[in-house]
Amino acid sequence: MKITLPKIITTFLLISNVCVFASQDYLVTKEKDTIYGKIEWKTNVIVYVKNESGKQKFRADKVDFFQRGAFRFVSVNTKFPEFLLEVKNGQVSYYVESHLKSKFTIDYKKNVFLKYKDDLYTITTPENNQNNNNDNFFLDNPVETNRKASQEEFISSNFKSSFYQILGKDNTLYKLIKKNNFTFEDIELLVDLSNKSLNYPIAFEKQIDSTIKKGYASGYVIPFENDTIWGSIKMKKTFLYNDKIKFITRNKKESSYKPGELIGFKINGRVYKNDIIDKKKKQLIQLIVGEISLYRDLKNKKSYIIKENREYILVDKKKKFIKIFKDKPSIYNRIIENDYQSFEVKSMIRLYNN
Repeated sequence: MKITLPKIITTFLLISNVCVFASQDYLVTKEKDTIYGKIEWKTNVIVYVKNESGKQKFRADKVDFFQRGAFRFVSVNTKFPEFLLEVKNGQVSYYVESHLKSKFTIDYKKNVFLKYKDDLYTITTPENNQNNNNDNFFLDNPVETNRKASQEEFISSNFKSSFYQILGKDNTLYKLIKKNNFTFEDIELLVDLSNKSLNYPIAFEKQIDSTIKKGYASGYVIPFENDTIWGSIKMKKTFLYNDKIKFITRNKKESSYKPGELIGFKINGRVYKNDIIDKKKKQLIQLIVGEISLYRDLKNKKSYIIKENREYILVDKKKKFIKIFKDKPSIYNRIIENDYQSFEVKSMIRLYNN
């Protein structure tokens, strides 16, 4: 087959355009028009796209979604069309409210949403809204830190009922949720497991441990002898830095550890570890692992990024941590040109790692 020079040039230009567009933020309208440019948004219902043609304003009811960094914000009709962060997409999708929502809503209570077969399930988070910190909003699933709340208060009724309505009472995963083998902190994992359960029910039944003790979750501990011991850990509404960890080995031997007695532990996919930051011992939860990893301090809720097992760098509004992205100029320039904020650090890291 003869390939002419014009065809080669045309192909090169097409590939170049795809590469350029793939590195840009963009918005897709209800009419399926794609508009590339710098995405700016001031409320949870209005977004702007700025490019060489000028600055255009869009309301959520006119938009399918917009992409800013590694985050996709989808227009979802809650009580009205608004932009929600799409955390998981599948038969069951998971959305989190915009960090801007609370500033424009009277008597605001933070919600997350599950979507299944065009039905939207609203789940009120167990977070104390008065302690809401916008800088950390997208770093991890929000959890209640009030130690006076009981286990039953902590697991909101609509958390369980939503999965009941989606999965049905005879579903193995729902039975485990009902037995408190999962908590609100596991909601991303639960969405993944729900999709596996719905799409591949036979394979899912073989993978899941339905015999686990009520109120416990599968995981491991790593004592300072550096041996990983697999078993199950007693669930809590959230693990704080001074909590004791009740553990049952696979051989049914029961023991307990203080977090300081462990290198780390894992529960339902959540990884916790002890490490030294600024010459102080810290108990951390791992939020992202990769070329750049992200951790949050369980005690003071500060977040840190680390690269190639070097020093931890604090994530704060001063954004000095952004220099860590400089060795990938396309990512670094995108962060700078689009003015990504500290609360979008998860998005920045995913762009870099991927």
